[in-house]
Amino acid sequence: MLIKEIADRVGVSIDTIRFYEKQGLLDETHFERTANGYRHYSEGALQRLQLIKMGQLIGFTLSEMREAIQAWETDELTPHEKEYYLCRKLEEICQKIDAMNEMKAFLQIKIQELHKQAT
Repeated sequence: MLIKEIADRVGVSIDTIRFYEKQGLLDETHFERTANGYRHYSEGALQRLQLIKMGQLIGFTLSEMREAIQAWETDELTPHEKEYYLCRKLEEICQKIDAMNEMKAFLQIKIQELHKQAT
């Protein structure tokens, strides 16, 4: 996939992909250069970009993701450490979901109160 194709599939801009490359979130293992100098991105690049996008949506920083990906891919972590890391991240996600559900309930109550005042 060319950069425009992968950007469209993931729903990010071309500039965002270039920024991720500069930040070390995508590297030469995620693309090949064609004869005309264009980068042809792999399926792995698509998966990485989707992971980054999901991570950002739930509040992970690019720095957190870069460090975790690097540690994971270079086998700096043992299988036990990887499991611990994933469990910790899962717990963080659950806490964020709980906080969001609390905020959702609060907002729903406020909306109901506004509807009652309007009638």
